Amino acid sequence: MISGLYIFDAKGDVLISKLYRSGIGRNISDVFRIHVISAASNRSAIRSPVLTLGSTSFIYIRSGHLWLCAVARSNQDCATIMAFLFRLETLLKSVVGEKHPLTSDAIINHFSSVYDIVDEAANFGYPIDTNPSYFSVHGSSESSGSFLKRPKSLAKKRSSGTIATLGLPKIGNTSSASLDRTAGHDTGVSWRQPGIKYRRNEVFVNIEEKVSALISPEGGSVLRSSVDGTVNMRTHLSGMPECRFGLGDDCVFLSSASSHSSDTDSGVVLENTKLHHSVDLSRFDSNREIQFIPPDGEFQLMSYHCSSNINLPFDIIPEIHQSGHKIVYKIKIRSLFPSKIAATGVVIRVPTPQGVVRNYASPTQGKAKFHPEESAILWKFNKLFGDQSHTLTAEVGWNETTNYEDEDTVLKWQRPPIKIDFHLDMYACSGLTVKFLKIHDKSNYRTIKWVNYKCTAGNYNVRF
Repeated sequence: MISGLYIFDAKGDVLISKLYRSGIGRNISDVFRIHVISAASNRSAIRSPVLTLGSTSFIYIRSGHLWLCAVARSNQDCATIMAFLFRLETLLKSVVGEKHPLTSDAIINHFSSVYDIVDEAANFGYPIDTNPSYFSVHGSSESSGSFLKRPKSLAKKRSSGTIATLGLPKIGNTSSASLDRTAGHDTGVSWRQPGIKYRRNEVFVNIEEKVSALISPEGGSVLRSSVDGTVNMRTHLSGMPECRFGLGDDCVFLSSASSHSSDTDSGVVLENTKLHHSVDLSRFDSNREIQFIPPDGEFQLMSYHCSSNINLPFDIIPEIHQSGHKIVYKIKIRSLFPSKIAATGVVIRVPTPQGVVRNYASPTQGKAKFHPEESAILWKFNKLFGDQSHTLTAEVGWNETTNYEDEDTVLKWQRPPIKIDFHLDMYACSGLTVKFLKIHDKSNYRTIKWVNYKCTAGNYNVRF
């Protein structure tokens, strides 16, 4: 699939090169440097991460000032190659100890290890694996003479002619999980080491959502709203367990329902859903069941976007009156979630004009204070329980002797929106719920499960 792999620095010099197949010349790097790197340095437009010249394609990504480029001949799957490059970048960062984008010095100082990874990550141009658990790193990480060793099980598979495939989107009827299971350890699971043992087996599921909304001043109608959410897990499980994860019956994935379906009028509609590569996609496609062998520790099981049937946690009704040399505010906030739940860190930022010299703020609950450096009144709640309503009455003004320039600034004030920040536990604005989480292992041990919901504010604005 891949004929050659190159790592270039910012000037276009080759740091690492590996030719997997014949058919490309060694001067192919000059072509990439002229058409891509030189064009980028001259601020010319680079419209695509794939450059095709004749029958040769250059698929590339950037990591800081470095370029990772794969060269392919004829018609190849560019999406798979690009995913391989991103995984290779992550693996290189873990080996050279870089949390930030790769640097030339890091590649040069760990040349031996980097070259071993480039050599082992693909077999005759076919991506094998780029999971760090496949590689056993020996020697000092600061030494350029450190080397990598493959697990024996993988060496046997490769010597027998079995070519594993990168865990990427499924091909035909084969899921990404089943593709990953053809390589790696004897267990066939590249993302989990065998023989893990815990005295206390626990699973933590955290559903974290960030809600954004824009509310009109006319009747408080919602102009737009959306939720970006993730399902994060932390597993402390022994052995090689298999997990089955189910969402609520009212959950609809957009790929399985059209926008005109009656199911989308109520319930949870998830868009742009992305699943961890350990999930068996064949089962998910057939019955929407999320079945997987979890990695050990923390990982993101799923991410999603929701733009319909959103339960906004707060309703704000602003009233603003401007007369003479003062502006009078009356801001009413109503919490729309259950009364047993409390929002913490609630901050309502009410903007004011510049040049204010007098201010007054009186809330029915919480604390309100004018901050001249921010040109805003901050109304704060340590805790705000659901099903409550509170009002802020405030007044700001300027002296009658204020010059006309400052007064014109007030008159031309554009009234930026009121912004809200909050943290809300045990509440999901999308309505997403976990229906069940079943864990099965051959030892049949007891598992303690924890599920938590958390919602925070994204761009939550109210016009007035």
